[in-house]
Amino acid sequence: MTLVTIEFPDIPEHKGFAAPVLPNGELAPTASAFTRTFVGYQATCSCGWTDRRRHPATPEGAKEAEYRWASVHATALLAAAPPSELVIKSNLLCERVVKLAGERPLAALTLLSQIESWQRTLLDQAVAGARQGGASWSEVGEAMGISKQAAHERFRATAEL
Repeated sequence: MTLVTIEFPDIPEHKGFAAPVLPNGELAPTASAFTRTFVGYQATCSCGWTDRRRHPATPEGAKEAEYRWASVHATALLAAAPPSELVIKSNLLCERVVKLAGERPLAALTLLSQIESWQRTLLDQAVAGARQGGASWSEVGEAMGISKQAAHERFRATAEL
């Protein structure tokens, strides 16, 4: 038997699987542990997350653990993960603007000024939408890479509209 890995393209650094639980309660570290007796399955992620629930040592139990990874852990990550094709386009835009800034700095300034004006509006809309959808200030800050206090201070007036 081998471990089945579940992956979503928009959260590439997270791979989920049903980890076999050994009789001593520890999770089997590798697929070779399948040669030993195990007593159940737990949903686990390559990032270190492990679900608390234990499922039976059956094929159905393994499927339940895989479902728990997808429905509990991955769903929350996917909610905050930008679509991979937009990340690729964003990275490409950044590279091209860096090149433009080296070759034609005034053209780069004009472009960056335009991006900044619509970026500010979109950022305000996204924060307001997240808050209206029930996201906490901690979740907003985490998605932006800032603290919940910084997110609240910066966007509280926008989010209250």
